[in-house]
Amino acid sequence: MPTSIQKIFNSHKGHQSGFSLIEILVALLLGALVFLAVPSGDSAQKHRDLQTTIDDIDRSVRFASNEAVLRNTVVRLRFSLDKAPVEYTVEYGPAGNLALPDLPVKTSGLSLAEEKAEKERNAALDRNFTKVEEFEEIKREIHPDVTILGLATSAQKRLFTDNDASIYFYPTGEKDGAIVFFSTNEEFAFLEIEPFMAETNAGFQVLSSDSVAKLEDILQTRVEETYKQWIGR
Repeated sequence: MPTSIQKIFNSHKGHQSGFSLIEILVALLLGALVFLAVPSGDSAQKHRDLQTTIDDIDRSVRFASNEAVLRNTVVRLRFSLDKAPVEYTVEYGPAGNLALPDLPVKTSGLSLAEEKAEKERNAALDRNFTKVEEFEEIKREIHPDVTILGLATSAQKRLFTDNDASIYFYPTGEKDGAIVFFSTNEEFAFLEIEPFMAETNAGFQVLSSDSVAKLEDILQTRVEETYKQWIGR
């Protein structure tokens, strides 16, 4: 039954009684609770933008998986993590079997010769892939309030937060297991991609507003902790 505050007129005593101080305080408290329970329009919009970005990547995963089967070749969903906003494309390899090179688990701390060899290996691999033009026409740009923080795959057990990183899909219907990390300045989120099933799982975590740590440090910690939990399964 709706609750309302009204003045009570006592016709028998011939005078009007007002609100007591306690009644006023209770009414103010109830109003404050209702206000706090409703998220601000800005926060709600940022969450929708984050959800939209995750949904777009989810659809890109399904698109790439279908392309691998239809084209009967290896396909990859490639992320350019150094660009702002992050760019991603779907690319297909040549017809027939494509043997992917053994990619190093660690790329930091390499000598100059090792870095040069790594760049040459990546360039040779990239020459085998061509962008799927149909995908370029349907994908959407990432909202400027949303950041893709990085990703990890089961094929290469390390966390990518810069340069290029790819999730590979195979004509058998299999794909790399992967996890992609996202954020706004209010939320951290991730998308888990199953390797053998057409299933994904998204998770959201609200960032604490009373923390004294920098936002980038908080996000880095969330990414590393979630990655360790994922890779440890």
